[in-house]
Amino acid sequence: MEEAILFRRGWQSETELVLNRDEISHLKALRIHSEIKHVRILDGDGLECIYEVPANLHRGGLKQTILHQKIERISGIATAIPKGNRLEWLLQKGTELGLTHFYFLIFEQSDRKDFNLERARKIMEEAAIQSKRIFLPKVEAPMSLKEFLNRQPAIPHGMYQLDPNGKFDLKPEFFQNSIWIVGPEGGFREKEKDLFREKEVLGVKAGDSILRIETAGIFAASMFRFFTCYTS
Repeated sequence: MEEAILFRRGWQSETELVLNRDEISHLKALRIHSEIKHVRILDGDGLECIYEVPANLHRGGLKQTILHQKIERISGIATAIPKGNRLEWLLQKGTELGLTHFYFLIFEQSDRKDFNLERARKIMEEAAIQSKRIFLPKVEAPMSLKEFLNRQPAIPHGMYQLDPNGKFDLKPEFFQNSIWIVGPEGGFREKEKDLFREKEVLGVKAGDSILRIETAGIFAASMFRFFTCYTS
């Protein structure tokens, strides 16, 4: 039997599934609308409902409900907003690599400040479907660096900034339950550096070259995935 994954945030374990127009189009694109199929509805937070949908119909009945246990960990990035479609690329690849949190920040030298939260969520859902990911990342709309740092709990050595002039080298323990901060392409201003010192956010060097925003974000995501796979 064919299978498809769809996300519906806030979904409850309803006995009947009624597919909407976009979902039907998705099934047609997969070339399984005309087949008997299982449709897995995920709420992004651990609930999975499996429905059997007959060929060429848009309604199905509930067959099974599964509640997945979430591993409580943070593999997050807090980053300036990349320009153009580079933002979509970062959201897509970061989701596929397993990031749990995306925070988007406005720095003094930020070139881009606009952000479409609903569009970002849609991109992450599509990437999660592609990578067969059960849990969706959390994403928060732009805030200032000061607001972001003041909101974070006191986690010793749990927050780091990627800095080509950083005084610390990469260590595996830096990627265990932590958030990595990626600045704007113009670099951090002095007031922002003062905030890092005040909050004891370590500056970590990752090679000698300057990375673009989305490249730095994917670098951090890749390191999280590597150390999660080889230390778990």
